[in-house]
Amino acid sequence: MRRPICTSFIPIPILAVGVATAISMTSFSAQAQYALCLPARGCIPTGQESYNACYQLARSRGWRESDNGSVGRGLDRFIFLCLAGRIPR
Repeated sequence: MRRPICTSFIPIPILAVGVATAISMTSFSAQAQYALCLPARGCIPTGQESYNACYQLARSRGWRESDNGSVGRGLDRFIFLCLAGRIPR
């Protein structure tokens, strides 16, 4: 005769995994990671500080918000290349 599986212990490991996931998601969201994506170029993971540094560098080199018009995305491309390390800071 087979013994029935005790189902009262199954939720405990599931609960432990859920708690571990919640803790890891909290620490991940505290890092505030983003991704800057450009069509046909892909995405680059970045943080707010890195993005701001590249944005300020672009502004100091003469790029303006209007450079992201419908024809081209010059400012975004500059920031993308800066985050990729192709433009020295």
